[in-house]
Amino acid sequence: MRNKTLLIATLVLGLVAFAVVRLTRESAAPSAAQPPLVDPAVFGALKSLTVKAGPRSVTIVKNGETWAVQERFGLPADVENRLLPLIRGLQKARQHGQLTANPKRLEKLGLTESSVTLVTTEGRSVGIEFGKQTEDGLGNAARLAGQAFAIRTDFTAHLEGDPTSWVELTLSSAKPADVRTIALEWKDGRVELSRKAAGAPFEGKDAPALEELAATLATLRAADAVAKNDPAAAKATKFVTAKLTTFDGKVVTTTFTKLAAEKAGEPAKVFLSVAHSDAAHPANTADKLAAFTAPSWLAEQLPGSLADFRKGPEQATPVAPSLLPIPGPAPTPPSPLQPGK
Repeated sequence: MRNKTLLIATLVLGLVAFAVVRLTRESAAPSAAQPPLVDPAVFGALKSLTVKAGPRSVTIVKNGETWAVQERFGLPADVENRLLPLIRGLQKARQHGQLTANPKRLEKLGLTESSVTLVTTEGRSVGIEFGKQTEDGLGNAARLAGQAFAIRTDFTAHLEGDPTSWVELTLSSAKPADVRTIALEWKDGRVELSRKAAGAPFEGKDAPALEELAATLATLRAADAVAKNDPAAAKATKFVTAKLTTFDGKVVTTTFTKLAAEKAGEPAKVFLSVAHSDAAHPANTADKLAAFTAPSWLAEQLPGSLADFRKGPEQATPVAPSLLPIPGPAPTPPSPLQPGK
């Protein structure tokens, strides 16, 4: 009995070992047959990246340690939300074999609609056309430059060709609770309040309004960028300057200018210009390259004068409540045979 148990255990261990060896071989084989979509060495020497999606294209160029959007005045690129996700997607993507070389099938894949071109500091260029997702859902079909056939890939990152979408439009950012002092200045006067400690409320009669404005202005994100010599931006006149000082000593000064609408019913155009106390801050570089338009929601929250600030938001005229019938059965009228009480 003991020998039989030992024999069975030996057979089980042997089968397990065989399965492990086989699975290891099977997993290693596809890996060897699935080379990276892009040579990893390209990313170590990347100089520029061009993305084409539909009729639009954008080129992101590396200048020293920063990335700039070539088609949008050389403004800083949105690295966190645009560049890094795309590069990581390309780094992870692998080739999964030939998909088709049939011209008719190639045409249906839409390979000419989107592409990515990577250029290194040595002048090496790697171009990849991307088409529709393959039928098995693995990823997008692709065709490397110079190839006459399409390949299967597991690349699924989003391609965006609109240059404006690549611009870093967040010009400055801070936590509202870290704003120590907020000061606003108009032609007819100024207002300023400070906190005693980070997170503490502002004190004074203007505290609620300034608390709200501090939260609004702590993170400044523009709606778009226009040329520095844009006619509308040049005609716009200053109406308020906001100065925020944080507890770590950083000062962000934002100047807002406004151009009245040409037609009745249209909103005025509001532009903003940001200056940061840190000379190396990207906002200072961006301010030299372009003018920025303010989002409509931000423009609506900015008082046009100290007088407007003092008025506060317009209060809606209270509406008298309508008299509604009391729910339940109607009261029974007194009987004519009984005198009313």
